[in-house]
Amino acid sequence: MKAAQYHGPQQITLEDLPVPVCGDSEVLVAMKACGICGTDVKTYVRGHPLIPPGSVLGHEVAGSVIESRHAAFAVGDRVAVAPYVPCLSCTMCQRGHYSLCENLFEASMQPGGFAEVVLVPQRIVEQALLKIPDTLDYITAALTEPLACSLHGLEALPLRAGQSLLIMGDGPMGLMQAALGKALGAAPVILSGMTPLRLDFARKVADVVIDVSTQSLADTLKALIPAGPEAVMASVGSVALVEEALRLVGKGGAVNVFAGMPKDAALSLPLNRIHYDEVRIVGTFGFGPQHFRRALDILAQNAALFQGLFTHTVRLDAIEPALQAASRFEGIKGVVVTD
Repeated sequence: MKAAQYHGPQQITLEDLPVPVCGDSEVLVAMKACGICGTDVKTYVRGHPLIPPGSVLGHEVAGSVIESRHAAFAVGDRVAVAPYVPCLSCTMCQRGHYSLCENLFEASMQPGGFAEVVLVPQRIVEQALLKIPDTLDYITAALTEPLACSLHGLEALPLRAGQSLLIMGDGPMGLMQAALGKALGAAPVILSGMTPLRLDFARKVADVVIDVSTQSLADTLKALIPAGPEAVMASVGSVALVEEALRLVGKGGAVNVFAGMPKDAALSLPLNRIHYDEVRIVGTFGFGPQHFRRALDILAQNAALFQGLFTHTVRLDAIEPALQAASRFEGIKGVVVTD
């Protein structure tokens, strides 16, 4: 089978790898669509301490079962594949913090999503290998994993229907959060950013879009919601942006530091806001199986909200130019397809 193998920063080659052997209670899936994630881009550009050379990147997979040794799945089933699931037995799992599982990556799909075939181990098969509803195509279903991460982030605030939601950042995750906020009943949904193409997409799902290259975010928010937004997603990896979020959020509101931050980044916390205004700050990483399952349901019920997020499709032999384009912030989001 063909796979795009990562050999180090800015080194990916298309190679022939053996098709994984399907063991007891495992499933083999032919990849039909795999989204290109920010982590894939960062790894390609500068490397990643947890992703060694020789790995196959990609983890936002939808595909078709080509061999099953598990009773719950049959050849031909259309599935969304979670890249990892918790062990359910460690201390963090017992506390319900599934994304912090001490053994989170102990079982993962192999070799990675940028391959023609992936092996799904039993632990994933039984927790988060999901059949795709007939109404969803493979490309849309490939959004399940990033949407699950966004859902985890919004639930942690927690976001409730009718609450005002500000998303700071017009990257793919921020745009997904705007669509998800709309699906969950947030009102108004406000997104700030500065990239014209991405702001155009935001205008289809958000109630208010603020171009911070030409508008004052603080002044616009003050006119729109004098008391300040109740929930804020900081979806850009910038300390200054998080500090701005803590100034903008309304009393009793919450800020989620959703985006990954530079190593050793430190925050200047306005403690009077936290004490007297009861402002909360949270952070989330990844997702749990429950988020993955709910994310696919939300996609099935609200597919139109997410149409247009993928602005370019590529084959496996064009993955490197696609990663380079993503590193230059071209388009919104890319997806690798095999058909």
